[in-house]
Amino acid sequence: AWRAVVFHCGFLPLAAATLKCHVCEIENSFGCTNPSNCPRDFHFCTSVAVRIYPRFFYVSKQCSRNCPVSAPFAPGLKSFVLVKPMPFLYAHCCSEFLCNTQEPNIREPEFREGGRASRLRSSGAWLAAFLTLSSV
Repeated sequence: AWRAVVFHCGFLPLAAATLKCHVCEIENSFGCTNPSNCPRDFHFCTSVAVRIYPRFFYVSKQCSRNCPVSAPFAPGLKSFVLVKPMPFLYAHCCSEFLCNTQEPNIREPEFREGGRASRLRSSGAWLAAFLTLSSV
């Protein structure tokens, strides 16, 4: 009986390692992290960003069954960046452990400088009020 137990245990197939991805959602940043084990049939980690307003975007990092990008960027890595005219901003797909930490390299000022417009608008309002009062 002992040999039978050893024989059967020695030849059990090893369980396939499940993928681990960051699973989180955040506004105006790609910096969220939350390492999580993916379900067995999920083979990709993704990061997707959608522009909600001109200076507001929403990022979701998830485990995924499919890669949302069809053209390969490099082996094991797929990436897509589109700023205009659609609200869809960025998608990144990879298949290594905790690989969905990438962020796009976009040099567009309105993408990076979230609060700048409101500061400029309020300074212009103060200037208009000052000019109105000084002309009286």
